[in-house]
Amino acid sequence: MAIDLAPGERIIWHGQPKQGFRLAPQDAFAVPFAAFWLFMVSKMFLLAFTGEMKEVDPLAYFVMPVFLVIGLHMLFGRFLVDRAARRRVFYYLTTERAFIEAGLFRPNRRSVNLAATPEIRFQGRRNGRGTVQFGSPSMFGMMPPSWPGANRFLPPAFDDIEDAERIYKLVLKAQRETKASS
Repeated sequence: MAIDLAPGERIIWHGQPKQGFRLAPQDAFAVPFAAFWLFMVSKMFLLAFTGEMKEVDPLAYFVMPVFLVIGLHMLFGRFLVDRAARRRVFYYLTTERAFIEAGLFRPNRRSVNLAATPEIRFQGRRNGRGTVQFGSPSMFGMMPPSWPGANRFLPPAFDDIEDAERIYKLVLKAQRETKASS
């Protein structure tokens, strides 16, 4: 990946979000719900196809497999998609801006001018990982970043990075220096 740097601009830091399997806080609800969904659909699927259900609407033979696939995705597939998507996320901090490249199938690039960013937020965890967010969340701020299309509603962020507090301080320093030179 090559960033088009302005004259005098240089890269201060680059990184990626945490790789591998990741559970998010919303999974405390989503995983049990998906397991229950899959259990119920599987049970109805088996009852219908073994003949134990007396009357089955012919449409059920099409709908139940679709619901089964949806349940499998909710329980397992979304973790695989999230893992693959995070492998294609790259973060760059330059002397003038934050740059994020992401996209599961095609690159989506976001560039944030540090001098024009009114708010930079930091959310850290005990393990040193955290998130540096450029701007305030909208009314959809509770939406997890891993949801499809979430980046349209969430402010750009260096999500789930190592040594996040140090990176946050680097961002603030770069912002101060950019504003001072303007």
